[in-house]
Parts: sequence; C-alpha cells; structure tokens
Amino acid sequence: MNTEPDGMVGAAVASESLGMTDTLINGAGGCRSRTQIMIHDLIPFYKPENGSCCKSKFFSRQSRLPCTYLNGNDLIFGTAQKLSEGLKSVRSVNGRKTMLIDTLGASLVCTDYTWLTEKNREPVRVNGDLSAMSFCEGFDAAAEAILSSMEPERGEKTGVNILGYGISDLGWNYGCNEIRRLLEPMGVRIGCFPNCIPDPDSLKRIGNSSLNIMIHPELCTRTAEMLEEKTGTPYMRPSMGAPVGYPSIRKFIEETADHLGKDPEPSLEIVNREAEEVHSVLMNYDRIPLFLHARPFTAKGSSSVIYPLSRWITGAFGMLPGSISLSDGEYRKEIDEYMKPLKSAGTGEDGFGVVFTDGLSAMHGRLYDLEKCYVETEIPPGRQVNLLGRTLVGTAGCRYILDEMMNGTIRFRCGQPTEIDLRPGYEETG
Repeated sequence: MNTEPDGMVGAAVASESLGMTDTLINGAGGCRSRTQIMIHDLIPFYKPENGSCCKSKFFSRQSRLPCTYLNGNDLIFGTAQKLSEGLKSVRSVNGRKTMLIDTLGASLVCTDYTWLTEKNREPVRVNGDLSAMSFCEGFDAAAEAILSSMEPERGEKTGVNILGYGISDLGWNYGCNEIRRLLEPMGVRIGCFPNCIPDPDSLKRIGNSSLNIMIHPELCTRTAEMLEEKTGTPYMRPSMGAPVGYPSIRKFIEETADHLGKDPEPSLEIVNREAEEVHSVLMNYDRIPLFLHARPFTAKGSSSVIYPLSRWITGAFGMLPGSISLSDGEYRKEIDEYMKPLKSAGTGEDGFGVVFTDGLSAMHGRLYDLEKCYVETEIPPGRQVNLLGRTLVGTAGCRYILDEMMNGTIRFRCGQPTEIDLRPGYEETG
C-alpha cells in the first residue's frame, strides 16, 4: 500500500493552509475524496457546513475542496465547459480567488485553457504536472503561486515569519505555540505562520518581517526566494534541520539569535531546564533508556525531521541507524556525512527497534509487529484526535517522542533501578 501523498495533495494542503483561496479540484470525485479526508484530519477544528456552499453543486454540500467531478464524457470532449462553470460558481460562494488543481486524469485531457487568462476569470495555477511532483514540491509550488499573486503591505521590518511549517505537521496548532516559546524569551516576535491558516491581516503584513525562518526548507525554498525578491526579506535555513530534539532546538535558537542580533541565553535557559527535568524522570526508569543502547532505528520521512532526530537519538541513547528513507534531498548530504562513521545496524527488519514513520504505517505496525516501537512523525496521520498536544517541534516534541519510545512496546520490564545494592549477604538495617 502506497501511503505517500503526491504533489497534487501537497498543492491542495498548501492552498487550504494559507486560507486565501478556494481549492478547486479538477478531476474525478474519488481524487477529491482522498484529499478531503486527509485535510479534514489535518485541520482539527470543526467547520459547520456553510449554507452558501449549497448554492454551488461543485461544493457538493461540503465547506472545502469543490470539485469538477470529471467523467468519461469530459475525458473525450474536454473539460473547458465544466471548468468554466465551476470557476464561476465557486467564485460566487465566497468571492475569493480560486486555486485550480488538475488531477492526473485532468492533466492528460487535451483542453485549451487559454480562456482562463481573461480578466477577472484567471485562477491561481501551478506550472507543471502536480501528479509528477513530490508532496514537498507541490506544496512549495502552490504556496509560491498563491503568495506571489498577493500584494503585501509595506511597513517597518520587525519580527520573523515561520515558513514551511504548516498543517501537514503533527500537532501543528500546538507546534506553533512551541516555536513561540523558543523565540519570544529572547525578544523575537513571530509575525506570521503562513501555512497554519493565519489571520488574514498577519498574512498581508508578511513582507514587514526582518527574517523568514524555514523550519522545513524542502517545503518552502521557492516561496522564501520569491518573498526575498518581492519584499526584500532574507531567509534562514537552519543548519541542523527543524527544531526536533534538544541539540537541534539549541542550534535553532542560536542561529536565529545570531541572524537578528539577539541574546539566546533566555531561551536556552528554558530549554536546558526542561531537558534536566525530563532527564530526571528518565533516570528513575533507567533500564528503559539503557535498553535502547545499540538498538537499531529506522526512519522514513522528510530530511529536515530525520536529520535532527537521528543526531539526537544516536547521541543521547547510542542507537544505531538502520534503514533511512527520505522523501526529499534537502539534508541528504548532512545525513550521509553524520551517519557515515556510525556502525549500521542493518535494515532493522528483525528484532527490537524503533521505527519513525507516517501515521498509517505506525498504526499498522503497532497491530502486527509487537517487537518494535512505532512513532508517528509524518502524514498521513494515524490518530484522528490529538488532545494531548502531541507535536514534533520544541520541548513538547521531545517529550512526545521520548514517551512513544519508552512506552511503545509491550514487553516485560524489571522496574528496579540499576544502582540498587543486590550483593550476596546484603541485609537491610534499621
């Protein structure tokens, strides 16, 4: 089963995350359903059915993702007429711009779209076949296209924007608060999280920030370059990837402070205090962390997560890399250089190990492979409800990952600390 989303899904997620456009899926209903189910899980806030959406059959009684519902006749005679009607109908509901996304089937139909350039009828489109792109490529291309169609306000350059972090991240609504907790103690104000359904006013002021920070560069490099050219705002690529795990969190804080001329100590002090508290808890159950030593781990997902995660667990627990599968090449060189001197633990297919993977694969693994610990780090999501603040970034992300690793296997464990004196002849006194 292939659970990896493609560029079409990435473009739809980017469009919905910005909140500036209605995303019109030009394709069959099944293509819309798969994307709609995923976006429903990624946006955990109830949005009641908009009465006005029923005025358009293309919404089909749903508040998101209108669709042209192409059929066999459209594949033969072309989609221009249905698409023209759809664009007009969708625009009449909310009055917003429309992001037009062709599915694989629609992209194969020979249809003349030159009429789309007529005044007041032109939707936002991505050049190229989205179905041939990865999720990251489709996401970045769509975000760039939508934001470049907007004319941002001009004003004093203050604060930062967080690019590449969006609704496709585990617990993104909690993660936004974590990133704020990392930066605000040293006096860094966050102006906008563009891909986290931002307030429209903050999105209009996106050009007023002094720095754009790329949490996941693989999702936003084109967008960051476009914003630098359009607004003059430089961007920062974290050298150790996203702030996942304590080493990367500290590096992220230091590099941000260096770019902005801030003192990182207030933020680092909070992270260090949190890390000490977590360490104290783990030492009470030290047989579990010791059990991880020299055990293999396998990881599948984005390089900006796998790179810092790998550095953290190999350094903290002495785990050994097994199979590493990257969905992009952004930090591939850094990962290869770091892993090279480490002894490989093979593929990690047999015996105990830790598996970092997407939510559906993790759910399947927990049911059928009790010897391994599965940790959800990527979409598609496995959990439908997240009320406990599960996220990957920041110190809360460290707690989530550690909690999953330490409690993720069903096996007998002796709970006694290793430092207790059990020598022969030892007797309690008093």
